[in-house]
Amino acid sequence: MERTIVLASHHRLADGLKDTLEFISGGSQDVVAMAAYLDNQPVEKQVDTLMAALPADRDVIVLTDMTAGSVNQKFFRYRTRPHTHIISGMNLPLALGVTMEPTDQYISDSRIDALIQEAKNAIVNVNEIQVEADDDDE
Repeated sequence: MERTIVLASHHRLADGLKDTLEFISGGSQDVVAMAAYLDNQPVEKQVDTLMAALPADRDVIVLTDMTAGSVNQKFFRYRTRPHTHIISGMNLPLALGVTMEPTDQYISDSRIDALIQEAKNAIVNVNEIQVEADDDDE
């Protein structure tokens, strides 16, 4: 079974995330970046072309930048495509978590939910972290 991870965003966010993700993960999965609004091509056409190129039995995980954004909205109609998960609010912990998932079986909705929760937990207000000194710090 093969899996493709699609990073889709306004402008170049997806390109930068793909580059960073491949640096950290060593390029272990098929990752595609779709950067919208860089040319005059309609976003809907970009999405349709990308999705049409993916085999029907492929596990596809689409990470978009914003739920209410136009990029996510154009992927919305693919939410019922078999073996396809569309997740908004992409960030590096989420993309890395998805990339590191085994590809020996299709990823489940419950696993997607767990990866989303882990990514949410990675968002931290560092200013509120309290450091306690112990004997080893002296």
